[in-house]
Amino acid sequence: MEQFWTSFNIVIPLVIMMATGFLIRRVGLVSEDAFRIINRIVFYVGIPTLVFHGVVTDRTPARWQFALWVAGSVLVAFVLSMLLARVLTKDPSKRGTLAQAAYRSNDGIFGLAVATALLGEGKTGTMAFTLVISASLFGLTGVLCYELNRGGKVKPAKVLLNLLKNPILWAAALAFLVRFTGIELPYAVLKPIEYFKNMCTPLGFLVLGGVLSFQSLKEDWKLVTIISAVKLIAFPVAVCSLAYFVGGLRGPELASIFIVFSAPTAMSCLPMASELGGDVKLSGELIAVTTVLSLLTVFLYLTFFGGILAA
Repeated sequence: MEQFWTSFNIVIPLVIMMATGFLIRRVGLVSEDAFRIINRIVFYVGIPTLVFHGVVTDRTPARWQFALWVAGSVLVAFVLSMLLARVLTKDPSKRGTLAQAAYRSNDGIFGLAVATALLGEGKTGTMAFTLVISASLFGLTGVLCYELNRGGKVKPAKVLLNLLKNPILWAAALAFLVRFTGIELPYAVLKPIEYFKNMCTPLGFLVLGGVLSFQSLKEDWKLVTIISAVKLIAFPVAVCSLAYFVGGLRGPELASIFIVFSAPTAMSCLPMASELGGDVKLSGELIAVTTVLSLLTVFLYLTFFGGILAA
């Protein structure tokens, strides 16, 4: 029963923040376009400062064996998602959209919020380290989802440019530089960073609620159902089982890899679908459905396995 209330106290605040964002848009206080602009602030300021702060303040040593587990899991999930998309549809624009939605996670906004609540303040360094790896690979493979499915030639320069545009990587690089050189940041610098990173979760979940839309779900419900099941059930269960029983991962490492794979589809899939010729409507549906359903699945995972994850 104690674990139930722990899960309740982690998930319900997220539900309330998302519901608030949804209501704000419904009453017309803030438009959907405005929410998407706010999301850019979260992506370019909130998440990078949260990652920077996590790496700099958490002195837990990084294990490269764990890094390989994260990288290998993401790459295998990418390959399986590409194969699944080819089975589900012959439409190239839908294939790239389905493949990306099946494995690419919102581990920035959603994942870091759950990590902070589950592991506690000051113990998110492992999650921040995990996010650097996953964000790099999500950005790299996200472009490949579309280029390979539409039969186009993959341009290494374009893939590299997309990777270098990710602010999370720059924040992580700067954080590791500060950490390994032993530079002590003054209070006047650390305090604004704390302010920015503290705004990330509430603002991010307001945005998630504000952009939710289910208006055109009827047409694609079968595809959405299958991908949602893969994203929220198949991949988290398979990856975490292997990490626990085969890889021997425990504590923050196991929790971090669980969070990466149990989080809903990333919001960044939507602009990428628009830019690279994907199915924008389908991408929006997948983000909306997995975001809502993830609140239930994460709650259940934490209720039954939270003791193992937080150990």
